[in-house]
Amino acid sequence: MSLKSRFAILLVLLGGAVVANLAISVWSIGLLDREQRWASEQIGTVLAPLHRLNRAVWSQSRQLGREGFGWFSTEAEANPPAPTTAEARSAFSDLQTAAMDSLADLDKTASGAMRSGVNTTRNIRERLQRSGTAAELWFGTGTEAARITALQELYELHELVERIEARLIQEAPLASEYSVGVRRRLGITLAASVLLVGLFLLLADRLFRRWVLVKAELLRRGAEVFGTGDLSHRIPVRGDDELDRAAGRLNEMAGTIMAMQAERIERERLAAIGEMARRVAHNIRNPLAGIRSLAELSMHEIPPNSPLADHQHRIIRTVDRFGGWLNELLSVSTVLEVSLRPTEIRPWLTGLIDALGPMADDRAVRLVLDDAGAPATAPMDRRHLEHAVSAVVTNAIEISPRGGTVTIRVREVDADTWDLCVEDDGPGIGEEALANLFRPYFTTKKGGTGIGLAIAQRVVREHHGTIRAENLPFEPSRPVGTGPGARFRIELPLATAGTSATISQE
Repeated sequence: MSLKSRFAILLVLLGGAVVANLAISVWSIGLLDREQRWASEQIGTVLAPLHRLNRAVWSQSRQLGREGFGWFSTEAEANPPAPTTAEARSAFSDLQTAAMDSLADLDKTASGAMRSGVNTTRNIRERLQRSGTAAELWFGTGTEAARITALQELYELHELVERIEARLIQEAPLASEYSVGVRRRLGITLAASVLLVGLFLLLADRLFRRWVLVKAELLRRGAEVFGTGDLSHRIPVRGDDELDRAAGRLNEMAGTIMAMQAERIERERLAAIGEMARRVAHNIRNPLAGIRSLAELSMHEIPPNSPLADHQHRIIRTVDRFGGWLNELLSVSTVLEVSLRPTEIRPWLTGLIDALGPMADDRAVRLVLDDAGAPATAPMDRRHLEHAVSAVVTNAIEISPRGGTVTIRVREVDADTWDLCVEDDGPGIGEEALANLFRPYFTTKKGGTGIGLAIAQRVVREHHGTIRAENLPFEPSRPVGTGPGARFRIELPLATAGTSATISQE
C-alpha cells in the first residue's frame, strides 16, 4: 500500500469520525427536543377535551336542577323541580352533543386512549348515553326517578373525568423526570461519541507514527551511518510504500558505492603488484637466459644416448615455459584477451604436468593424471587456462604433506560440459577460508599474495565456466599423516556462444 493511500485512509477515518460525531449530536438534540415537547403536548391534548367534557357534564346537571349535583340533599328531595321547558331540553341536548364531541376529540388524540385507557372512554360514552336517556325520560314524563338516574350518571361521569385529570396532572412531573433521563442519555451518547473520536485520533496517531515517523527515523539514522563511511549498514525495509522503496534505493546505492570502492582498491593493489611483477620479471629474465644457454651447451657435450640429455631437454622446456609466464607477467596490468579455440585436452594436460613435475618431485608429492574420461577437444585459451589450472595444482602441491598425492581428474560430464578436478591430501579448508578463497588478496599461506586463485576464477568465468572448492569426506583408509583433503572442481562448456572475451587484471 502506498503512502498516499495510507494518508487517504487516515483522512477518511478522521472525516468519518467528525461526521459521525456531528450526526449523533444533531440527532441527540432533536431527540431531546421531541421527547420534551411530546410529553407536554400529549398531556395538553388529553386535558383539553377532558376539560370541555367535564364542563359540558356540569352544565347538563344544572339543566336537570338548580343545585345540579346537589340532588341528593334533603331539601332537593323534598322539593323536586318540575320538568323544564323545551328550551332547557334543547340546551341539554346541545350539551350532550358537545360532550360527545369532546369525547370524540379525546379518541382522536394519539395518546388519549393510552393515557385515559380504552375502557375509560367506553365507560364515559356509556354513561353519557345513559344520562341522556334518563334525561329525555324526565323531560318527557317528569319522572323524578329518571332525573335522579341522570344526575347520578352525570355525577359519576364528573368524578371519573376529574380523576383522569388529576392523574394526568400528576404525570407532568413524571414527564419532567423522563426529560431529565433523556438528557442524561444524551450526555452519555455525546460522551461516547467524543470518546470514539478520541480513539480514532489515537489510532491515526499510532498509524502515522508507524507508517511515517518510524520509517523516516530509520532513513535519518541510515543516512547518518552512511555519512560516517560505514557502507555495510543496511536500513530495515518493512513494507513496500514510498519510504520503504527509498530505503531500498539507499541500501542499493550503499552497496554500489562499497563495490566501487572495493574495485578501486583492488585495481590499485593490482597495479602495485603489476609494477612489482615487472621489476621482478626483468631481474629474472637474464639468469633464465644464462641457464638456458648453459643447458644448450651441455647438450653438445653429452652423448646422445646419455640419460642426462633428457634432463637437459626438460630444463630447456621448463625455462621456455617460465619465460613465457614472465612475458605475460610483464603485462599483468594490461587488458588481456581470451581467445577460445578448439584445443586437444590430453597433450595440453601432459605439458602442464611436465612443467609442474619438478616442483612436485622437490616436495616429494606424487602427481597423478586421470584423463580416461576426458573429451578429445574443448574450446579454451590454452595459455590463460593453463595459468588458472597451474595456480590450483600449485596450491595443492604446497598444501599436501611429503609423500602425499595430488590427483588431476578430467572427464566429460555430458554432451555440453567437461570438468577438471584437483584433489590433494592436505588438511582441508577452514570455513572462513572456504567462504573467501577466491577473494583477491585473501591468503592463508605465509608469503602468499592472494591473487592466484582470484585470477584463476576470472579466467574460468571468461571461459563461461565455474570453479568451486570443497572438503573431501574423511576416509579411514588414508595414509597416516595425510588429512581429509580438498577438491577444486572446474566446470567448463564443450561449446561456447562466443569465441573471444577480455579480462582485466588491473
